[in-house]
Amino acid sequence: MNDTPSTVRCAPFLRDEPARKADAPKHQGSRSAHNPVERKVAAASLALTLVQIGTIESSWSLALMLPVQWVLVFRPIERREWALFALVAPIFVLQNYMALRAGAFAFHQQDFLLMPWHEPVLWMGWYLHLVRFVGEPPHAVRLHWTAWVGLLATVIAFSAFGGDAGALNVAASVSTGLLLAMFHRPGDLAYGVCAVVLGLLVEWVGITQGLWSYPGTSAAHLPFWSGPMWLSVGLLGRRFVVPAAEWLTQRGARHA
Repeated sequence: MNDTPSTVRCAPFLRDEPARKADAPKHQGSRSAHNPVERKVAAASLALTLVQIGTIESSWSLALMLPVQWVLVFRPIERREWALFALVAPIFVLQNYMALRAGAFAFHQQDFLLMPWHEPVLWMGWYLHLVRFVGEPPHAVRLHWTAWVGLLATVIAFSAFGGDAGALNVAASVSTGLLLAMFHRPGDLAYGVCAVVLGLLVEWVGITQGLWSYPGTSAAHLPFWSGPMWLSVGLLGRRFVVPAAEWLTQRGARHA
């Protein structure tokens, strides 16, 4: 029996991962996966952004300037990337606020909810740089219930144990270990490794420039949990944030 039109439209979202990868080129648009030029642009943009957050003191200026800069550098911004922005900002505002209230770390400048104005914008930018640098085709993975489990475990680890560095080290290791147990394909590891490298650069700028600090550590040292945290940023980026943004984009297209 032939498939109905609605079944055909839903098929790319329901197939397994290898099948979606085979179909990916028809969803890609003007960019190709693993484009060396795209990666150089992302790396150069990241370097410029790090210089800017380390030297420009006005949080409002950064909040207004950086999004415009990224749109110009990475144009055209795809619809799934706009959806990604809409997801990332509230998620990390909530996660940051819970960790800040628990005492896991502290910003020097506190404009709203214990953080500077440009902090949500930066997380939108970090994920945009990750997506463009890794260069994975759209619809490479689907949004699965295990991603929700991983997200919940990560939120609990960094919000419930933020007041005790030792407990947070254990909780972060356990939650990130759970993510790795569920998500360990090459694409997951690519996102994870890139996120850790990104995190080391971001943390180096932030700590050395006095933008934020961690209780119980010297000015030149990171807490142990920082590594698992950035690894979880990459794993959840591929398994939750990007698929959720693509799902929202598909839903929007159907109702347009």
